[in-house]
Amino acid sequence: MDKSIQSGKIGTVAVIGAGLSGIASTAHLLRTGIDVTVFERANVAGGAWEFSPETDQDPPFPSTRPPAPDWDKPTADDLSSEKAPLRFSPPGPAYANMKGRNSEQTMRTSLGDWPEGKRAPLDHSEVAAYLQRIAKAHRVQDKIRFRTRVESVTKQGEQWRLQTAKLVTKSIGYALERETWLFDAVVVAAGRYGDPRVPDIPGLSAWKHAHANRILHSKQYRAPEPYQGKTVLIIGGFISAMEITNELVNNGAKVYESAKDTRVDFRGHSNHENAEKVAMAIEFTTVSSENGQSTVSPQTLHNDDPIPGKVVLQDGRVLEGIHYVIIATGYHTSFPFLGPLLERPSMALEDADERVIITSDGRTAHNLHEDIFYIPDPTLAFIGITHFASTFSMYDFQAQVLAAVFAERVALPPKAAMQAEQKRRKSRVLPGTFLNSIFILDDFVIHRMLHWVNEGMVARGFEPLQGPDRAWWEAFGTERKNARPLLKDLQDNFLSTYGTDWDKLVDLY
Repeated sequence: MDKSIQSGKIGTVAVIGAGLSGIASTAHLLRTGIDVTVFERANVAGGAWEFSPETDQDPPFPSTRPPAPDWDKPTADDLSSEKAPLRFSPPGPAYANMKGRNSEQTMRTSLGDWPEGKRAPLDHSEVAAYLQRIAKAHRVQDKIRFRTRVESVTKQGEQWRLQTAKLVTKSIGYALERETWLFDAVVVAAGRYGDPRVPDIPGLSAWKHAHANRILHSKQYRAPEPYQGKTVLIIGGFISAMEITNELVNNGAKVYESAKDTRVDFRGHSNHENAEKVAMAIEFTTVSSENGQSTVSPQTLHNDDPIPGKVVLQDGRVLEGIHYVIIATGYHTSFPFLGPLLERPSMALEDADERVIITSDGRTAHNLHEDIFYIPDPTLAFIGITHFASTFSMYDFQAQVLAAVFAERVALPPKAAMQAEQKRRKSRVLPGTFLNSIFILDDFVIHRMLHWVNEGMVARGFEPLQGPDRAWWEAFGTERKNARPLLKDLQDNFLSTYGTDWDKLVDLY
């Protein structure tokens, strides 16, 4: 084990974020007797599941790498005491009709079940209420410092030094109260839905400038009604693009689904006559409807007017009559409070060394053992990094492993072994996929981690972790098999990294 954990017992932990990952991490750490303080920018727990009719500000057009932090926001620019919290803690991606994607059996944690008779699909309000209920039941709520933003995390001797800013609203205006803290360990559970990613497509920024309210990121989408009877271009081929497409076409909109051809493509899954899969948009041309001249000046359009311009697709086809463009290309994985040594937006993905965590691609979190422990110093840990997973059960289990390691009930492998596994995983990443993705193979990943964790815990005289119950294993096995037609090649590649294959995934429980 890394000497930073061996050298002294972890007594205090900072958890950054009070969504699913933060709540689960805090609950399991508290069970071991560790003192935890949670920092949350919003004024309520629930993370991405907490719905707000308000939307985030427009992201930069384009935005292709993690942005530099702006710790002066909200600034003294005449914001009201009502608007300042929205700038300080921007609303998340939940939209009015958003529902969970998984069954009620897999979309739960070990910290609490759903009410008797509750069945999927689960509404965002039900999920947020579930998270808030388990936060109260497991004493997490009392540990949260709301409206508090972490601005810096640095190692100071044997401890971690955090600098925070708390937003305090007053009868007139607001103030930022800054404070410094010391902890033995830090858990980053800040989620993956921060700064939106916007592709650099020629002409897209000009369309945004000329017709700002017609071009938006999926994080700003809230309801289908404004799009009824309109033609919408959605850029992106993953889950959020598919879900918004389904909602729009079922409420009277025509949707073009535009994306690059990738290994995982959800375009065409709506099976609706008003949804059409098209090639990637490669250029937006702007033409004034009055004189046929190119323009980038802001323009006012009547509600039924399409944007006066054309969209050129990669296959040469040209689209016209577009009323709205929704950018559904995801988010930057970014933790700006980690500072310039660990978060390096100017460093290319392929140049990542054995210390950096975030690079210019903004999708990969490097140097994390099991997507949890920072290999150079495992007293810095992450929950919520693993992608393409059943998040509730996976993040809850990862939090149990985290708590066991921090409480010294099990040792991590030697640093050299963790580095070797990281290199092996990186060497197996296929083009168009990402290091932290597990491709709906949660049961395999949990089974493998249970083996090494419980071997160590039993050797030290502790009760082994139980892992999910049988109902979860059975329900998730069905979900994994249902995903097989779409993910077969990616699943086979991931499994081969660990010397196994699909046919051996039997009786994992």
